[in-house]
Amino acid sequence: MTGATQMGFFAPLRVRRLRLMLLVELGASVGVWILVLAAQWILTEAGESATTVSAVQFAISVPFFLFALPIGAIAEYTSHRRLLVGISLILLIASAVLVVLDILGQVGVAVLMGSVFVAGAGLAVVAIVWQALLPHLVSRDMMTVVPAIDGAVFNGARAIGPLIGGAILAGLGSTWAFASVGVLFAGCAVIAAWQVPTTAGTGATRSPVGKAVSGGIRFIRHSRWTRRLLVRLTIFGIPASCLWALLPLVAHDRLRASTFEFGVMSGAIGVGAVVGTIVLMPLRAKMSWNRFVALGSGAYAVVLAGMAFATRLDVILVLMVVVGAAWVGVQSTWMIAAHSVVPPWIKARIIAFIMLTFQGSQAVGAIVWGILADLIGLVPAVATAAVLMIVAAVGVLRRGIFPSEGIAPDPAVFEAVALPEAGFGDRQVVIETTYVVAPENRSHFFDDIEELRRSRLRLGALRCTVMQAAQHPDTYVEYSTFSAWADYILHETERLTVPEMRLRERVAANLKSAPVTRVLVVPEGTNSR
Repeated sequence: MTGATQMGFFAPLRVRRLRLMLLVELGASVGVWILVLAAQWILTEAGESATTVSAVQFAISVPFFLFALPIGAIAEYTSHRRLLVGISLILLIASAVLVVLDILGQVGVAVLMGSVFVAGAGLAVVAIVWQALLPHLVSRDMMTVVPAIDGAVFNGARAIGPLIGGAILAGLGSTWAFASVGVLFAGCAVIAAWQVPTTAGTGATRSPVGKAVSGGIRFIRHSRWTRRLLVRLTIFGIPASCLWALLPLVAHDRLRASTFEFGVMSGAIGVGAVVGTIVLMPLRAKMSWNRFVALGSGAYAVVLAGMAFATRLDVILVLMVVVGAAWVGVQSTWMIAAHSVVPPWIKARIIAFIMLTFQGSQAVGAIVWGILADLIGLVPAVATAAVLMIVAAVGVLRRGIFPSEGIAPDPAVFEAVALPEAGFGDRQVVIETTYVVAPENRSHFFDDIEELRRSRLRLGALRCTVMQAAQHPDTYVEYSTFSAWADYILHETERLTVPEMRLRERVAANLKSAPVTRVLVVPEGTNSR
């Protein structure tokens, strides 16, 4: 499957609300990257170890790993306006506290790391809620392009943030750099309160966070497509994190760059991201997802090799532009794939898992590369990352993500099934389905029923078991357990997609007669387990 689309890149930007909401993402991201650059450079100039400097990347990434799942679950039923305004105000307050501490001379390693962690948590909320909000801002056909625009804006912040941060840090000092972050968060709060639709995030049924998270994990466990995507994310993300973790040390120790020059180097990555998003769109449309990701990974490997051995600033600047294009190209491809394949009812949680996995690999990788640089040296550490990125590029060609596998966002169209309106409350229900298989179709039935079992588990069943009747070898009975009757109703209606319905039709084609279904309920007052 390719990312081909007839939608023009700039078409979604005609939507006024989308343009204004992009300013929220841009403002929050710029503020965070100003803070990250300031923290990295302050620690680098203070002579801290590679492990300490790389820990800034860990601090900005680990909140995604810790909070992405609950945020993704909460974003499905909580007002997106309230979430975005609330987190912007929290980040504004945190920036004000940092300014006061800096004036008092109390900003050390612990304060900087804590501030970056809080900023990372805020960015996690903005990024995940933003992904959940997108379908409320644009039509579905635009979603083939919007993730690329989103990637350009998010990574464009990497150009604007470091440039502004480097200039302010060099010319006015750290206090003004931290203050500028607070101003940006204040602007985000105002725009979000003004432009986020009141209905966004409020239509879904409220579900306990733990239950929602476990549902997302169950979906991934029984979706080969999603598992493979997360594996490829990780294999790319770990060597990719070397750039963000060790670039300050390359700039300071090998290039002898000034504060502003380091800002320009970091900003060049964002410039490449923005330019690359536009330039690479025609190429993405002609290539499969896997080939496009492999190309981006290969370019990233070349940049890491150059970063390890080049000693001229102009060469590094060119490489940073290239790596920015590669970075946004690969990242946006993951998101385009997810938006194209994952059904709407689980999409916010899967997007959260994607961010969790990628940022988790960034967090772990940052610490690994910092420790490795301290142990074997800066150049060997970066060169090792380049080799691993080559391995990632080859791997995605050999075992990349699948075109699709039994899941799709298209809701099924079918005749309404008469489901009893029983008041079973929160009791578990077991759906017993009996199949009488035509002997000549038995082998096909085995394949289809196993796929149907995975489908049941993806759509919300806690357990699904198929057993053969001892007295009637052509009769098979499926027992699917749901935590409550409401979950079974969702399984049969809102969550049912075209591939799932076609699978059921394939199963039915193997039978002598229509399957017979019976509902079993755990008695009241007994242990549901």
